[in-house]
Amino acid sequence: MLSSRWLVIGLAFTWILQASATWRPVTFTNEKLRAKGTLTGDGCQWVRALAIAPSDGDFMLWCTDVGGIFRSLDGGRHWEPANIGLHSRGSAAVAIDPHNPDRILLVAANSSPSEKNGLYLSTNKASSWRQTLSVRMSACRDIRRQIAFDPTTFDPKLGFTRVAYWSRLDIDPPHNPSWGETIAEPGFYKTTDGGESWQRIPGSDMVANAEIAVHPANGFVYAATPSGLWRSEDGGLTWARLFSGAITGLAVSPAMPDSVWITLSNALLHSDDCGASFSPVPGAAAIITEKSSLRGITVAPSDASRLALWRQSPDWDWPRFLSHDSGATWTRSTIDPERVIVPTNAREGLFAFHPTDPDIILSTGGDYPTLSRDGGHTQALAGNGVNNIYIGGGFNFSTTNPAVLFLASQDYATLLTTDSGDNWTYMEPGKKGWGGYNYSAYASTPDTLLVGEADSWGAPVRRALSFDQGRSWSISPETVAPAFTYGDPRDASILFAGRHRSIDAGRTWVEMHGVSSVRTHDHATGTLYGLLEAEGHPSVIVASSDHGVHWGQVFTTPGTIADMAIEPGGARIYLAARSHLVAWDRHTHSSTTLTGLVHDQTGPPRVLSVAIDPLVPSTLYIAGNRDTFASNASAQRSTDSGLTWETLNRNQPLGEGALDGAREAKWVRVHPVTREPWFATCCHGLWIHSAPDPLQAASIPTPNWSNPVDYDSPSSVLGNAH
Repeated sequence: MLSSRWLVIGLAFTWILQASATWRPVTFTNEKLRAKGTLTGDGCQWVRALAIAPSDGDFMLWCTDVGGIFRSLDGGRHWEPANIGLHSRGSAAVAIDPHNPDRILLVAANSSPSEKNGLYLSTNKASSWRQTLSVRMSACRDIRRQIAFDPTTFDPKLGFTRVAYWSRLDIDPPHNPSWGETIAEPGFYKTTDGGESWQRIPGSDMVANAEIAVHPANGFVYAATPSGLWRSEDGGLTWARLFSGAITGLAVSPAMPDSVWITLSNALLHSDDCGASFSPVPGAAAIITEKSSLRGITVAPSDASRLALWRQSPDWDWPRFLSHDSGATWTRSTIDPERVIVPTNAREGLFAFHPTDPDIILSTGGDYPTLSRDGGHTQALAGNGVNNIYIGGGFNFSTTNPAVLFLASQDYATLLTTDSGDNWTYMEPGKKGWGGYNYSAYASTPDTLLVGEADSWGAPVRRALSFDQGRSWSISPETVAPAFTYGDPRDASILFAGRHRSIDAGRTWVEMHGVSSVRTHDHATGTLYGLLEAEGHPSVIVASSDHGVHWGQVFTTPGTIADMAIEPGGARIYLAARSHLVAWDRHTHSSTTLTGLVHDQTGPPRVLSVAIDPLVPSTLYIAGNRDTFASNASAQRSTDSGLTWETLNRNQPLGEGALDGAREAKWVRVHPVTREPWFATCCHGLWIHSAPDPLQAASIPTPNWSNPVDYDSPSSVLGNAH
């Protein structure tokens, strides 16, 4: 129960937060990591592309598969999401105009096919984006450097480079076939107006699915494909094959414009005559191993003796190698894993050299950005502001101590805070070493941790428990079905996991009757609320005033209910019904579909979660992501009990003011002390939004646990929705 101590602290926090930024990311650090310089930035999504502007070494881009784009304006010290106008959820490649860093071309991708994917243009340093070519593709596992400007076509009157090229995939299977079909139109595409419009060059199928590069001085176009290296001397109209064989990387450098470097699985080759002939780089033999493949050759633009590449092998040992002597000798780069809270997993070795200082290299360390300042010998986290974690199955603050929050991630196991997010501890119930498939975490106290543990995506979710703050775990064969967990607000030893209840802090469990899952509680009375669900039957809202022993039916409603929120005192119940938001009134025993929600790009938003401010119940929040595209209205707020709504997602170009926070929000809960809504997103991180207004001390209600609403008798069935 909320003590007067919590309420006073909450009042102080509320006043302080009025002066803070509207959005702030929840990123996972602690005192130990802060001492190493880690302020924020956990990453947690696969990076597909990265770049440093050729004419501005402080401007960097970090592009993930399904978690959006990030930019840095200060050389990688700080990052912010940069997805305004980007309707796709991720990216496969990026190119910055070599003469004008304001202009960027992006190959937008996603795990599912959509017309929102394709080519995008930014003319303001990623402050906003416009789609210039719609392509129904997926491409979220595509890491080719497939888009490039021709630096010889800079137009000083226009102020930008006119010509750029894109090599489209020849085969583009979706990440999951059930998510839709792609449209394959392979070939080579060209723009002559800086990316405003694109044309497919006829007869260019042979240079589809290529890595591409452009000669820095004469505009020759190189295309490295699985069949060999091709060159065009007439802007992509005709092509000649210069080399036969499967190429795994391609690079050129302004420092040696006639040189071309290519990697094969078992060799690094160099040409000093624009690709007419190649010779092996002898030193590369030292880093070739059996069943491995060299990939991703990159050359510094200011010093062509500085090379970088990575090696892929079946055992997921994917090291990065650097050379400072044109490839004669190589050093394996070392990544410091002690500056980030999540595991540093094997990922592709993408590189971007600083345009004038070859000692500075932007690269990948697991799923987070790294910077090297010693020519690649060592790499360390440089991801302050990059937050992409996906919270699996939602979350709830401890009902007895809201400073305690336990989170589950579908990819990165679990995280615990006991001080409202200042310090976090990472733990893996399944001891997989790289993360885990975890869902619906809950902790009433720091000592007892409850979470769902699965062996893979879509596998049964089993109940996992720790009684020693995560040092050891027991995993039950019993499943958490439905996959929701919760705790009694009046007794920290009472826990709920799906249909099961424990009265001894999780040590023993019994099946409940009359409820399928416990979802929330009334902050004024302590009454528990849940759902009774059965296939082919309407959903039933149920309530218990005796700690979950007995459950009474409140009302039924058709359709699937994703989430619910209770107005303190139980006068109103709000239901997130996926396609709409329902408000049920206890006095009239009727429900109403609330209108006025802000539309996203395609119409009314999805409503997957709903939360109420327990201290100011007229303030509501909803969340609903789109998956197939990035919704620009997934986080919304009402301050008049649902009559009118505003989107909290930023849709104006970046600049002074709010961050581009909580894009693709799918879950929301309000901290009962600070009044701040916390939004979990689909792969775009965890975010906190400031409360809407200061709170006067006199308006803070005191919980009345002694007068719960009684729904436990058969006569308490109050009526059907509609």
